[in-house]
Amino acid sequence: MSEAGNDSNERQFVAEPAWMTAALISFNQLVAQNRLGHAYLVTSEDPLQAALFSQLVAVHQLCHTEGQSPCGSCLGCRSFYQSTHGDMLEVRAESGKSAIGIDQVRAASKFLQQTALYGQIKILIIERAENMTPAAANSLLKTLEEPSGNSLLLLSVGEAWRLPATVRSRCQLVNLALPGQEDALSWLINDHGFDTERAAAALSLHQGRAVSASAMDTPAAGGMLLALRESFVDVTEAGDGGVSVPAVWAEADASVLVYQMMSWCEQKVRATNLGELRSQGQSWLLLHRCLTELWSRLRAGATPSKEILSAEIFRLCRTLPHPQFRSVAEAFLIGLGKQGIAG
Repeated sequence: MSEAGNDSNERQFVAEPAWMTAALISFNQLVAQNRLGHAYLVTSEDPLQAALFSQLVAVHQLCHTEGQSPCGSCLGCRSFYQSTHGDMLEVRAESGKSAIGIDQVRAASKFLQQTALYGQIKILIIERAENMTPAAANSLLKTLEEPSGNSLLLLSVGEAWRLPATVRSRCQLVNLALPGQEDALSWLINDHGFDTERAAAALSLHQGRAVSASAMDTPAAGGMLLALRESFVDVTEAGDGGVSVPAVWAEADASVLVYQMMSWCEQKVRATNLGELRSQGQSWLLLHRCLTELWSRLRAGATPSKEILSAEIFRLCRTLPHPQFRSVAEAFLIGLGKQGIAG
């Protein structure tokens, strides 16, 4: 399997999550009934869950044996896990970039037009398809409107609203719900080797997004996220919030820093009682809006200086409890091109 935007590496076997079984069976029934469409939009609050589902669909299609689950040992399965299958292509943002470019999409469209090498189907997965540039999304339209041969296009997304309506309307929708707490913990503990405490912490950090939580498969990854969350508390709630940007912010990727702070803000608002919400909720929601605007620009390909970005977020957080926060937030939004708080 070729991968646009990443080096070709062997992938680890991931056990099929129990909560996805029904959706996968429904998908396979479409294949058995010869009713499989050519393009699907796979959505989930957890973008890694959407990507995993797309990969599981792909290996089901590439497996040479019949059954509810891939055999894992045939040529198709082995090629999938070795990332060498010639009839499958995965596209994602290239290393160091946050957007999927038009050249990547054009190359992927040409791939689908080629004759299948080993089986009966060509499969293209575009991971985090909402990260396509407008030009890339427009380039994909012709492929969606005029599919070639026996091809399957899977767009996995975490924020479907960011895709152009013209793209969304040409795909059949697969909407994946997040797992329940029990299923998620069981999967992390039994299939990923988490202990109970670590599984619960990872799931809490990722707001129930089990597949994203499974990425905390090393102490370093888990330690980084826990340190970030602790730093958010220190900066916004511990007196004057310190005098300098926390060291862990320099270690984290900019998109990780912003995303984790957005998630933390959401948790703070959900956990706030009505009385506190009236007095504090507006500030938390305004901070969340500032982070959301910044996040959308990062996902669209903006590459701000890490030092400046961290310093601006730090300034926002330090002033959160103070009366001047609203004016600081307004200046932040204006700096992002927004016309004030109501803009």
